[in-house]
Amino acid sequence: MNRTLLALIAMAAAHGFLNAQHLRRVPALPEQKHDGPSIAPAVRPTVNAKGTAFFNEPFDNDLNGWTVVSGIGTLDWAWTNSGPGPTTSTYPVPALNTSTPSGWAIIDDDYLGTPGQQAESSLVSPVIDLSSAPANLKVEFDQYFQEFSDPDVETWVGVSTDGGTNWDEVLINEGVGRDGRPNPEQMDVDISAWVAANPSNVQLRFRYLATWDYGWQLDNIAIRELPNNDMALVSFAKTDFDFDLTGVANMDYSIYPLSQIRPMQMSGLLKNKGYLAQTGVSITTTVSEPGGANEVLNGGGLTFAPGETVSVPVTGYTPPSTVGSYSLDNVVTQNETDEVPSNNTSTDQFEVSTTTWAHDDGAVQSFILQGPDFAGDQFGVGNRFDLVADAQLVGVQVAIHDTTEAGTLIAGEIYDADDILLDQTTDHEILSSELNSVGGSTFITLNFDAPVDLFAGNAYLVMAHYFGGPEVVGFATSGTSAAQVSIVHYPDDPQGNFFYYVTRTPMVRAILAGPIGIDEANGLLARAPLVWPNPANEQTRLSFELLEAVTVRYELYAVTGELVQAADLGRLGAGEQQHLINVGDLSQGLYTWTLDLEGRRFNGRLAVQR
Repeated sequence: MNRTLLALIAMAAAHGFLNAQHLRRVPALPEQKHDGPSIAPAVRPTVNAKGTAFFNEPFDNDLNGWTVVSGIGTLDWAWTNSGPGPTTSTYPVPALNTSTPSGWAIIDDDYLGTPGQQAESSLVSPVIDLSSAPANLKVEFDQYFQEFSDPDVETWVGVSTDGGTNWDEVLINEGVGRDGRPNPEQMDVDISAWVAANPSNVQLRFRYLATWDYGWQLDNIAIRELPNNDMALVSFAKTDFDFDLTGVANMDYSIYPLSQIRPMQMSGLLKNKGYLAQTGVSITTTVSEPGGANEVLNGGGLTFAPGETVSVPVTGYTPPSTVGSYSLDNVVTQNETDEVPSNNTSTDQFEVSTTTWAHDDGAVQSFILQGPDFAGDQFGVGNRFDLVADAQLVGVQVAIHDTTEAGTLIAGEIYDADDILLDQTTDHEILSSELNSVGGSTFITLNFDAPVDLFAGNAYLVMAHYFGGPEVVGFATSGTSAAQVSIVHYPDDPQGNFFYYVTRTPMVRAILAGPIGIDEANGLLARAPLVWPNPANEQTRLSFELLEAVTVRYELYAVTGELVQAADLGRLGAGEQQHLINVGDLSQGLYTWTLDLEGRRFNGRLAVQR
């Protein structure tokens, strides 16, 4: 296969500490409305709120007397039983997942909108008589909304009590991103004050305003009594990442390598969804660590006015240097008895690994294709990583979706904070056995010819790269990323060598060299032992550099603890040393190697791949 060779560029001098000024902001993926298919995000089940509904609209059959009012343009709301119209967009609008048997309301700007044309359209309810309802009311609804690139896209929910002459309304969606929203997302709005003027003559309005963006889907609209006491945990963050304030520092990783563990400032976004003020509002996070230990973090003790939303930090936390899974149980409490305890809790997790560094959630949910505007061109996807300690990058892992053609060549790449290419792995020809359907978790490891030095205080972009041609390559995605973290690269873009951020997380991981053993301080090693390549198929090498002559023994253990290989290497002198490891007869899987230097042991992982 012919391809353009990318020149390797020497590594630039280390930059200063990470902040917004040291990292170039990249734009969102530009407006390419027809970029090939993708798979809808994973379904999340709906749990409808309990309690009496004083008004209920499931849209099971049609719009049931709701009126469409167009303010700008000709785009209108409609009833659907199938979802958005068919497009070939890279980020199509998926159908709303609802709990009702069929049908919902939709404004389908992607399929029915006019390129470059602004549209304003409202869906207005019939008159609703709430004179027999209690004074404290909320409107609930299920939605799916996503924007493409219009920075001014807005959706509003409003109430009128005078036949539609005047409206009180609240902004519901703005600047939310192209994907990654819950489907459905359950929303509620306090309408008590608006209804009070004339509760027997109430109308609801759902207003959409955008310039050829995606769309908005609604279902299960209900008016219910607003609880007196209802605190909710809206979302939970494991770090205080904010690109505008911190640059790429403090990103939220799903897997941390041992060498990159750092303090994690966690916080919960809390909202008072009740009618009364809530006092003594606190959040408690219990971190369950590998081995059974628990760490309890606390924050809050605040008073929340009705409708108030505040981000509440918990006490700081730094994971111990223990490999394994960490689970988080988050609970919100207040002095009052909460009437809706189901929205007071959430769970989260992350991992600590010896060498793997990741943003993704581990199982394929969707994929990214190059669009027809870039047919045949090179493109790549990846994620940014920020260093808190010096390290060496030895490989890139990537998951590939089964839309990809076997035999296609890909490679791994590493860029510095200025998007300058530092190094590229050897090419890899994709095998059919390496492809993933939704739910899959098979990764390909792409090895560099030599480890790449990475320096603390810098951010790097790790990417998987396709060299262009007639083949189709679908890079798998899993989970969501904040803006400026996950990147798509089109080096042949007519407007220049452009990098764009996306919000679906590419399943592209960094593989670092193993950490330095604690006994290095005793003067035995000049650097950490390294097994390379890793994963290995037939042979690999264990390399290490001695500071003095010592007696050396090598051992390899299966995950069961069985010793499968051992070799007494004798007394070796100071300097660079290597031991060849043959793995051709070993079964595929993970193994643990041990380097014994006169009783001082250094350990690491070795993956055998077939």
